[in-house]
Amino acid sequence: MSEVTSISVYLDQSSEVDHSSSNHAVNARRGGFLHGTKIATTGGWKPVERIVVGDLVRTLDHGFKEVRRISTSVVVIPADERRTEYLPIFVPARAAYNGRPVWLMPEQGMALNLTKIDAEAIGCSIVPARLLNGAGRLMSQAPGSSFEVRSLFFDDDQVIFVEGGLQAYCPSGRFNMRGTPNGPTYDVADEDVAADLVNSIASRGDMSALANPLGALPAPIPQEPIFPIRPPSGVRRPGRPGRPNAPVLFLRPEWQI
Repeated sequence: MSEVTSISVYLDQSSEVDHSSSNHAVNARRGGFLHGTKIATTGGWKPVERIVVGDLVRTLDHGFKEVRRISTSVVVIPADERRTEYLPIFVPARAAYNGRPVWLMPEQGMALNLTKIDAEAIGCSIVPARLLNGAGRLMSQAPGSSFEVRSLFFDDDQVIFVEGGLQAYCPSGRFNMRGTPNGPTYDVADEDVAADLVNSIASRGDMSALANPLGALPAPIPQEPIFPIRPPSGVRRPGRPGRPNAPVLFLRPEWQI
């Protein structure tokens, strides 16, 4: 069994983690993002360990949303752990629009675009990452004996972009994929339905349902509003049409008005 040490950071607290006040749990079947995983924010791609409470993160359906709470965990995996449900999923580079390898925690919810699976279906469905083991080049592995994981929480359930367009689900509740009944929610598939959806994309060999290429290059958003600057009196803006200034330097003083 894996060991987890968890620390939560709230909106009115510092984002610094104090391991001395941590409490212990004994279940690594949870969501979250390993340190180094890049998240789409207003400033472009940002490693999850550099995201703090108050940052704006790009979401699939609701624009940019503020991070309200961050939970940091230290996961320790024993050397003899072989159960796939307790191991993260390794996504090789360019397996699903990701330019570099990425790790997904076993219970991290991933949003599958149902239109890519069935042309008549709409919306997306949330499945746990552990079911992606064996789909294409994705497989369960241990990134190390010990690693840190961060979970991001918003006011409402959100789907965010990670590592080149992978669609990751962030519930507003604590350490589960069901979230809270308030606000917009996403369809979290049951175990059997989720397995069927994953088998469908695996049989086709098409991972496009797992990622959105439009989220691969989020443009940085300026934090300060941009206003046009009015030029000084008598100075024309560059490129503004109109009569050019009179060449007064070539006129006699008595001719000048």
